Amino acid sequence: MLDRLRDLWTERPAVVAAAVIAPIAFVITLLVLFLAVGSDDSGDLGPDTAAAQVEQADQEQDSSSNPPPVVVVDTQSDDQRDSSQTRQADSADQPSTASDEESAQQESTAQAQQDQGSEQQQSQPDQQVVEEDAGPLVVAGFVVVPLDSVLEEELDEDALQHGTDGSEGGILPISNGVVVSSREEHRTTWELLVPSAGLKSTIVRVGRTQSGAMGSPDNPYVIGWLDSSAAPGETGNTLLAGHRDFEDKSGNIGTGVCWELVNTEAGDLMLVRDNDSDIYYIYTVTEAVTINPYDPDAVRYLRNTEEPVITLITCTGAFNAETHQYSHRFVVVGVLAAVASPDA
Repeated sequence: MLDRLRDLWTERPAVVAAAVIAPIAFVITLLVLFLAVGSDDSGDLGPDTAAAQVEQADQEQDSSSNPPPVVVVDTQSDDQRDSSQTRQADSADQPSTASDEESAQQESTAQAQQDQGSEQQQSQPDQQVVEEDAGPLVVAGFVVVPLDSVLEEELDEDALQHGTDGSEGGILPISNGVVVSSREEHRTTWELLVPSAGLKSTIVRVGRTQSGAMGSPDNPYVIGWLDSSAAPGETGNTLLAGHRDFEDKSGNIGTGVCWELVNTEAGDLMLVRDNDSDIYYIYTVTEAVTINPYDPDAVRYLRNTEEPVITLITCTGAFNAETHQYSHRFVVVGVLAAVASPDA
């Protein structure tokens, strides 16, 4: 074999050299490639490398989403920095003093707020007065005016002799249209004044009789108000009734609250005073007529109205001693013309 190689080398040295060198070169080439692949980490696609790449990507994303740190540049001079450090040291040495100053400031602020609240509370009544004085007082749609401005002459209440406060109680028998009206629940704050009739009387609540008619009070000295009708000052017909004369439970005969009502004429005044508010509802008489209670047209005086009206009814005409009834009724109708007060 060796002799054959020597002969071949002698005859064809280039072929022998190529045959020997080619394998060596191939081995060297493989070795170089192996070394090159082993040193390249990026070419490894194993799970560890993939996890490392994902983690690196997450870190890069986190770093990109977080804002860069703020760099604080100290622009103070050395003297300013030393002075600031000295103040901080003094503050650290005197904590109680700062706390006392803060407490004193808080107490001063609280006291100021309390004083301000007291001033506001004290100023509230003044504000209410200003609000009340901001405009005229209006009652029942009327501006309240001074009482003297609607009366032609001064009202002399002492001269009004017919009527009382009702303190006598029920002295009439409950019959012939008379209903119970002297109990506490029947009292009102109103009082009727009719100067032309010399009338000044308290007003009490009355209901209806068993037949459905308007009842009259069991005290002959007071005025009865049908409590299912409009109240004084309200829109509607305020129905009032009073006795012209009477015979009480003991058989005593006397004159009632409406004894002189027949003297009232159109143009006269009827006043309803609310004793709680000292407000006067001033009505101007538009009708003062005698009617037959059995006349079909008479019922119109009992109907409701679309304006504030007051209707006062009493007995008149011939008296029947057997039935204790009068033949006719005297009716006075007034329309609300003003609302007044002595203090307006």
